[in-house]
Amino acid sequence: MSVERDVEGGAVSISVLSQRSGVSVATIKYYIREGLIRSTLDPKADDVETVNQLRLIRGLVHVVGLSIRQVRKILNLVRDPELSPAALMTSVTADLPLAGARVADDTDLAGARAALASVGFDELPDVPYVNQLLAAIALAEESGVGMDAEHLAVYAAAARECAKSDFDHMLFDSPSREVQTAVLGTLIYDSILIGVRRLAHRELVDQLTPSQSQIEE
Repeated sequence: MSVERDVEGGAVSISVLSQRSGVSVATIKYYIREGLIRSTLDPKADDVETVNQLRLIRGLVHVVGLSIRQVRKILNLVRDPELSPAALMTSVTADLPLAGARVADDTDLAGARAALASVGFDELPDVPYVNQLLAAIALAEESGVGMDAEHLAVYAAAARECAKSDFDHMLFDSPSREVQTAVLGTLIYDSILIGVRRLAHRELVDQLTPSQSQIEE
């Protein structure tokens, strides 16, 4: 998107975009220098779309914590007219690693692959988050806290319900809103899911009696 647009003979300035988007002038200029926002006039660009894209970039950089390189890659996907919002939801996460376990060169992931296959995930894409998922399952098993089939099945069922709800609640009132939901929603909801799970743990602990909460020796 351009940071300017002819409007009845005038132009939307960076300062106006800053006011509308909540993104500082200095930050907008930084995005321009990094090539995330085009600074040349684009008569097809709507300033509302530009404002929404500024908010998207700010969210990716300052909330999700992505690098400029990662944001640039995501923006290339966002600007691809062939990708639907639903396709964006899966595409934007393909190259983004998960926090946590890393795959060691000598890690045996066969058991982890079999565990995922047992809950219906038998076609695994070769992307960073899948490799880290496999490593996490293998590490849990190696550390003596591995999930049995019933436990993993509960996680898989909950994940599928979350994914279905994400798709059901996508916003389709404008192209930019679709993009924001598909991209920011997918990335930020990861943190929400983790946080809600930890709150649920706390809720269960609070419901335990003193004797139940003590670990038996």
